Amino acid sequence: MSDIIEVIKNRRSVREYKDEQIPQEEMEFIIDCARYAPSGFNMQPWSFLVIKNKEALKKISEGGKKSMIPMLEPMKNASQKVKDFLVFLKTKGTDMFYNAPVLVIVLGNKNAPTVDFDCSMAAQNMMLAAHSRGIGSCWVGGVLPALMDEKLLKELGAPQGYKAVAPLIFGYPKGETQMPEKIEPEINWLN
Repeated sequence: MSDIIEVIKNRRSVREYKDEQIPQEEMEFIIDCARYAPSGFNMQPWSFLVIKNKEALKKISEGGKKSMIPMLEPMKNASQKVKDFLVFLKTKGTDMFYNAPVLVIVLGNKNAPTVDFDCSMAAQNMMLAAHSRGIGSCWVGGVLPALMDEKLLKELGAPQGYKAVAPLIFGYPKGETQMPEKIEPEINWLN
């Protein structure tokens, strides 16, 4: 097991994966680590939808692309990264999941008052656990608007009364992922 500080500081959002499936026991380990996240009132409001089916992944990716384009279009002049991502979204055949073999959608019980925070902490546990085992991950928030469609969630097998909170992809990284610039945060101390 890697040192936790090393894992925190070295984990990257991976956007290029080998064409290799992750063993079932590794995915079970990663999901098990999620349940150790804190949750408001100890409600543990999460459920996990694991998708390996390529057709389902493609359908979700295409839905994500269609929903993101109109959201980003008004911001296309805000930055080069937004422009580049719009080109990516509009290019036929691109995959919002970067060909990762596994998508895990962290679902949250709509009745839990702190569901978004709880499920986000569970998702971070999963990404750190994966990194500690040499497995890459990325939170693909761009598909969330498509996953707001309750009919699609039901079709995918989500339990009634749950919503998508964190779409996470997992796979073995292909090559190295560079560290993006880390900006010093503003800190205000009240002593």
